[in-house]
Amino acid sequence: MAAPADWRLQLLAEEGVSAETAKLREIEQGSALSEARFHELVPRLGAQEFTAREQAEKDILRMGKGVLPWLEHLPKADDPEVRFRLTNLGKALAVERQWTRADLLRYAAASLLRERDGHKLGNEGSLIYAELFHDDCASVKTGYRDFSFMTDQRLDGKVTDGVLWLSGKHPNEGDQRLILSSRKITGKGEFPDDFQIEVMLGSKPGGEGGYHVGISVGNVCALFHPGFPGGGFRFERVDNHKAITENKDMGFTPAPGEFQWMSIRVKRQPNEIVEIWVSVSANAGAPHFSTQTRLPSQVIGKLDTISLDRSGRIGGDAMFDNLVVGLQNP
Repeated sequence: MAAPADWRLQLLAEEGVSAETAKLREIEQGSALSEARFHELVPRLGAQEFTAREQAEKDILRMGKGVLPWLEHLPKADDPEVRFRLTNLGKALAVERQWTRADLLRYAAASLLRERDGHKLGNEGSLIYAELFHDDCASVKTGYRDFSFMTDQRLDGKVTDGVLWLSGKHPNEGDQRLILSSRKITGKGEFPDDFQIEVMLGSKPGGEGGYHVGISVGNVCALFHPGFPGGGFRFERVDNHKAITENKDMGFTPAPGEFQWMSIRVKRQPNEIVEIWVSVSANAGAPHFSTQTRLPSQVIGKLDTISLDRSGRIGGDAMFDNLVVGLQNP
């Protein structure tokens, strides 16, 4: 199997950005948070040339959530095009996710520059790993890029059109897990004491309530049931499927055929306790569900794997996209 392509280079290619050092420095400098540059870019949202309007919007977006206070205090623009684009920017930046695509692009440029300057990533601050499911793959039985695959019923999955699909509608109860090990990211046997995961996940319609999708960390899975009233969120053990918490009503029903955003923060405490915070939101950012739990280390086991999971019998194919893992001082 060929070595996995660098997600940072793939993201740059998708964004139509050259990976040349000079261009990366332009991105790094252009995306720096600057109120003066922000106010310079706003009028360009109404430029006569479409490409100039698009570029101004991209440049503001790449500055990240820090521009939100400036957006809120702008006087109402006379130009309807400017008003329209400012509204879109506000919606895009106000999402509750930790990392937007613009955040990943900034990180990709900055980290590639650090490497080219001779710095080793992860020695300072944080390390970000992303899987965008860019490369099509007809079967994941032998794994996918940095991931291994595990199933107990000869099940399979595939990657098409930038989405991972784990097959549904099979006759027997079964598990499918696409697994990322800590060694693939950090070269170490376990993830650091503090890390965060974000992913888009959901499923095709059909068989609602007969299966679930989720994210596992070590021996604990955070899961919900697409299309089941209230989602039925719970934590359960990976090894025996025993529930750790009872099903919870999420306050909304995760719609089949649509992605939800799941964010998980894992923090190991010095007293042999691991805290897990989870939030799930619709792709547009609302409605929103959040919960947390504290587990003994012996329940969650080694924090050495993260996996994308589908479990159950009937139901639609599970779908996953844009997995991001952020590691604090790996």
